[in-house]
Amino acid sequence: MLNVVKSPYRTAYENLAFEQELLRTGTPFLFTHRDAPCVSVGFNQDIEAEVDAALAKELGVDIVRRQSGGGAVYRDEGCVAFSMAVPRDLLPRAMEVPERALMALGAPAVRNDRNDVYVAGRKVCGCAWQDAGDLVVFHGSVLFDVDLDAMDRLLVPGKRKYCGTAMRSVFARVRNIKDLVPQMTADEFQGALERALLASVSLGAM
Repeated sequence: MLNVVKSPYRTAYENLAFEQELLRTGTPFLFTHRDAPCVSVGFNQDIEAEVDAALAKELGVDIVRRQSGGGAVYRDEGCVAFSMAVPRDLLPRAMEVPERALMALGAPAVRNDRNDVYVAGRKVCGCAWQDAGDLVVFHGSVLFDVDLDAMDRLLVPGKRKYCGTAMRSVFARVRNIKDLVPQMTADEFQGALERALLASVSLGAM
């Protein structure tokens, strides 16, 4: 059974810190949150090669580094982020959950070998994971009604070369889930996604 937590916070810094507090309890959890505009970069990424830092500063967009790997992610209040902390042996099942949850919400979702989720060939959810001792944390960011223009302007993969061993993001075409459910608000989608994620966890007998 997962402890379900909906964040009371609205910045990436606060939510990253809160997630670490949850991890210190040692209890499996499902944590969902939405952030003010930010760019979250993976543990091994070179920020300069991934983000237009000058533009981020001009726009008041936070740049944060998370503990998991994966590519750079732009998030705002139109993006629903989730983290599932589960025992290590259940990570493969956790990786299946976002695809199943979005399918349950009516989206024809397909997961690729990077555990990202696509709808009609366009990316709607990027995922990564982090080793956290007895637990592993599987993260995902679901694009519901994200400012895709800001995303395009702030993320700059391909414009600079690799820096050392840093990992450069794989750019993919994206879309918002709201295109499929225009009547739904971000708050409603967050609640629906949380319920669908929980139902999918139960179906996977985690």
